[in-house]
Amino acid sequence: PVRFPEDHETVIDLLTSNDWPFHGISRLDRTQATNVQIAGPDTASFWVESDGERVGLVRAFDLDDLVDGSPLFDIRIATTHRNCGMGRFAVNSLTDYLFDSQPILHRIEATTRHDNDPMKAVLHRCGYRQEGRLVQAWRSSNGERFDTLVYAVLRSEWVQSRSR
Repeated sequence: PVRFPEDHETVIDLLTSNDWPFHGISRLDRTQATNVQIAGPDTASFWVESDGERVGLVRAFDLDDLVDGSPLFDIRIATTHRNCGMGRFAVNSLTDYLFDSQPILHRIEATTRHDNDPMKAVLHRCGYRQEGRLVQAWRSSNGERFDTLVYAVLRSEWVQSRSR
């Protein structure tokens, strides 16, 4: 990923011009998009680019306790660039960045809805393993509840995968 998106308007455009069917709010309005935290002491964001075009955003958060904690991430790929490898590129790039830049980091976590088959496939292909299932822990904006799947990758697994 390319480091932090400095143009907040472009972030808002990305977030409001696409549907996010597996997120809590599937269609963000301008106010909701403006309130998405993209930077802070425990958050870092990155553009996902394809041929110089900004096609997605990935945010890492919970970065304030890397010794005992596990950062999580949120990934959003524009509708027009889904199902063509951008998710896998973004997750691999973010995983490499976090482990390369944070020597004390032991693990990275990810969560997704149980019905998000594309994201489950991306996580599996990127070396993350499913660790748990939280029953009806994911609530959508319309009140519907879904199970949350918890995935993680350990530094030792990441190092081993890079040596292959």
